[in-house]
Amino acid sequence: MNFIRKDNATVGLDIGSHSVKLVKLRHGRSGGHFLEAMGKWDLKPGTVENGEIKNKDALREALTTLVQQCDPSIVDVVISMSGNAMLSEKFTFNVDPHDNPEETILWEASQRSPFDVDDITLDYKILHEFPEKNQIEVLLIAAKNQIMQGYIDLVYEAGLRPVIVDVETFAIYNCYALENEAETDNEGVVALLNVGHNHTNITFVKDGLYHSTRDIATAGSFFAKTISRQLNIPDDNAAELLRGRGDVADKELLSRALEFSAEELSTGIDLAFSYFRSTEKSDKIDRMVLSGGGAYLAGLTKVLAERHNTNVRISNPLAHIEYDPGLFRGVDTRTVSAFTTIAVGLAMRKVD
Repeated sequence: MNFIRKDNATVGLDIGSHSVKLVKLRHGRSGGHFLEAMGKWDLKPGTVENGEIKNKDALREALTTLVQQCDPSIVDVVISMSGNAMLSEKFTFNVDPHDNPEETILWEASQRSPFDVDDITLDYKILHEFPEKNQIEVLLIAAKNQIMQGYIDLVYEAGLRPVIVDVETFAIYNCYALENEAETDNEGVVALLNVGHNHTNITFVKDGLYHSTRDIATAGSFFAKTISRQLNIPDDNAAELLRGRGDVADKELLSRALEFSAEELSTGIDLAFSYFRSTEKSDKIDRMVLSGGGAYLAGLTKVLAERHNTNVRISNPLAHIEYDPGLFRGVDTRTVSAFTTIAVGLAMRKVD
């Protein structure tokens, strides 16, 4: 008898506002992962803004080119939604034990969502049940249909098939869980900061479990614009300085510009944490993990560690995945791993 073995690999496709990242992982039977392909393609400015596709042709071309360079056989992909197109929040509902909990959850969700219920897709996960109080704690997800369908249609137009639409912050959390599988002490508050080009999202993890997510306006582009303005140099030169390339005569002025930008991001973190603190009995962030291209911004980890009196590290999911070193052609994976955090988290999803 001939048996057809199902392909046990998943492709994560992270479509950001500045670039597109692709990661293909093969899943081992014992639970490990092997990196088969990875790539990054920068987008033209204005292609994607605040989670909305503004230049379909440019994005379609970028997806097609990236797939051809990484693995032309790729068809099925896992994509994610973020920004203004998504809303995730935890709620506690009173439920009648004789009623259908799904009907109660969806009805309550329709009442609480800031979006028009006719224009969104709702999903949920029951996190905790409290039978003695007839209550349940639920994580609600709402996605704007028009924006989500726009991504799905464009991915199809690029010759790909989106088999799962995930949430960006959950992909980041999956990577955090991957990096902490061996940890036995997960108590405390962890802030997962994905510092992108146009915005930063911060995901709070309490005692190892997902808690909530908030968006911060300060991100990589703010750093670049601040340096460009303070040093009176073009934006491209400022971006190179942020990557640790190039040189500048007034290093002290550059240092002050970087510190000012980091302080702005830190203020946004404080505001997000104030909401978290209002719902949980926690006075401080015990650890921070940075991901996204902004994780490599010069001096950012040092400023955040001092400002928030906590341990700050850069996400490195590739350290927990097997791969052929030749795939990176001598590049130190620690200098690119944080870029891949969302794509790796998406690729960790096993497709049935």
